[in-house]
Amino acid sequence: MAEAGHLARRSRALTKSIGIPALVCGAAVALWVGFRSLPFGLGPPLDHLVVINHGREVKASQVEALIRPDWSRGWLGFPLRRVRRRLERMPWVARASLERIFPDTLVVTVFEQHPIARLRRRGLVNRAGVLFYRGALPTRFTRLPEIRGPLGSLHALVRTDLAFGRVLKAGGFAIQTLTEDRRGGYRVRLSSGVSLRLGQGRPRARRRLMRFLNVVRPALGKKLNAAAYVDLRYVRGFAVGWRRPGAAPLHLRTRMPYG
Repeated sequence: MAEAGHLARRSRALTKSIGIPALVCGAAVALWVGFRSLPFGLGPPLDHLVVINHGREVKASQVEALIRPDWSRGWLGFPLRRVRRRLERMPWVARASLERIFPDTLVVTVFEQHPIARLRRRGLVNRAGVLFYRGALPTRFTRLPEIRGPLGSLHALVRTDLAFGRVLKAGGFAIQTLTEDRRGGYRVRLSSGVSLRLGQGRPRARRRLMRFLNVVRPALGKKLNAAAYVDLRYVRGFAVGWRRPGAAPLHLRTRMPYG
């Protein structure tokens, strides 16, 4: 009998210890289910929209128009994840976040794409090599470097553009156009108008850019401004084609150990 009483007391203590957390969890679940089952549009209404935009291409009016269909769902029912995905499908939006501030405010934060190059005349490319914008380009983006090459190698082209751009920037030059042909050969047109023929292979092409800075530029001096192209595909030399019609190309040999 004593053993039976002891078991009964343990059973009541266990039930009590389990029952309180279970009651709290059950109440929370019931409360959530109750909120979710409210008729459409009930609950605290949304009265204020705050748009924080890290950029200048996405307008607050565009964000407002995109979320307006779900605005009447109220503070509780507003579908944050679905609207965030909808925002991130906008061409200029790289990332978006939404936050509800009790009792009546929705805060939308937009992080815009940062274009680093133009893809022919088709659109703009970001640092990850993604063509995120297609269509006519605003004038302020026409100074970005233009890349031309296979669409399937955009990421590699962007990395090449950045690598070549760093080399040339150190010498005071800027890339106007970077082209990769079907055979993988690179050609760079500088903002000064001179075209550099670099050949295949990014490491080799980069070394030839260094040869252009260290050898060609000192050798030609001011005459470089009259050059139409510099062909750096020679093992130990280079050739220059002049802009003046009828002028014969200039071929020079060097002793520099570049490929």
